[in-house]
Amino acid sequence: MEGSYEFSMDEKSYAELLAMLNNLHLTEKSGADHDLRFIYEDWWLGDTAVIENLSLVQGAWEIRLLFAHHKHPMKFLQRCIVSYSSKQKAELTAFYMRRLAAKDQRGTLTVNINDFTISVN
Repeated sequence: MEGSYEFSMDEKSYAELLAMLNNLHLTEKSGADHDLRFIYEDWWLGDTAVIENLSLVQGAWEIRLLFAHHKHPMKFLQRCIVSYSSKQKAELTAFYMRRLAAKDQRGTLTVNINDFTISVN
């Protein structure tokens, strides 16, 4: 098969990888109820401005959507949606994702930088 490569790993590295995977359950912990409270208190998401944000992370363009309340811009939620290797594809996808996620698809709900009280000390 053209373009396929065989992956190999020495026994010591493989054993260490398996040991780390077996011990992974020791590092995890259950979430508390307050960790998911934002899901139940999502009424404000209906009045948000949706802003797409592209960032280059480890060679891939991550699409993040920022949901900011248009009257209270300090109330916001950001979610990483997907990543692409091509910037052009990421920009196009981000544009359509923002339009689909926004309640107001024309983009009249906006957030103004002057609404933030920023102290530059």
